[in-house]
Amino acid sequence: MDKKHVIFMGTPPIAAKVLQALIDSDVIIDLVVTQPDKKTGRKQKLTVSAVKELALQHHIPVFQPVRIRTDHQAILDIPCDLIVTCAYGQIVGQDILDHPRYGCVNLHGSLLPAYRGGAPIQRAIMNGDKQSGMSLMKMVRKMDAGPVQSQAVIEIEDTDNSTTLFEKMGDCAAELLKEQLPVLLSGKAVYKEQDEQLATFAPVIAREEEQIDLSADDKRIVDHIRGLSEEPGAYVIAGNKKLKIIDFVYEPKQDTQCGRFSAPDKKSLCLELHDGAIRILSCQMEGKPRMPVKDFMNGQGRSLINTAAR
Repeated sequence: MDKKHVIFMGTPPIAAKVLQALIDSDVIIDLVVTQPDKKTGRKQKLTVSAVKELALQHHIPVFQPVRIRTDHQAILDIPCDLIVTCAYGQIVGQDILDHPRYGCVNLHGSLLPAYRGGAPIQRAIMNGDKQSGMSLMKMVRKMDAGPVQSQAVIEIEDTDNSTTLFEKMGDCAAELLKEQLPVLLSGKAVYKEQDEQLATFAPVIAREEEQIDLSADDKRIVDHIRGLSEEPGAYVIAGNKKLKIIDFVYEPKQDTQCGRFSAPDKKSLCLELHDGAIRILSCQMEGKPRMPVKDFMNGQGRSLINTAAR
């Protein structure tokens, strides 16, 4: 039997795990579509996406349109049976959706119809959810509204942050695609329409949402920090600069003063909340690299003791 032809679209590490699942499958990957290289970090080094890096390792052609809505002929020029997407980062037009023999499918990091949008993984944690999952859906023009072919449930542990949950989601997406790829390529896949009345939304994190609301209760603050760790990082204003809290543990505590920094010992720093305190394990002061708190307390951190954050 002739091998089936697939085009893959994705950008970050979670998508690279899905691409690896396709590479390990008995298909021909004719093209990988990913976001353009971008400058990152303080030195603005030009960086390729995790998907591009993996594709080049396996000598798969790569296409990086700035605007895929207007620059997509390279995709239409390649006959294919299926387009698979995961966290690509741009909305595709109807001509791409209509191009493959068996349509376009997307792996979305929520149990649809919950959390449609660009930040389902982060917002599930920020909202204190105990479960999430991966949905394999058929793509339609409306964002994340297509019928669902299959889903897999993922438990969200109290110790999870967005980084660890992204890892779980990537593994789950890869396994789900491996399981369902044969039926997707058989043309016999069955899709179930989503219930629009149950739809909720997870928009991309706005920059102003990164600041911690110290008026919220302790659990909401903890979940907020977890949901934004390790990227982009939740912060408070400390000494007129942003202090991102990357890794921490929460400890119940009496006689706290919410927003005050305290130091149980010379190598520790806590941010007191309403009914407890966050013991900071690693952090990043604005304009500085991330560091363990013991290193931070050897320098600038000492000046924060007994001061108030906002």
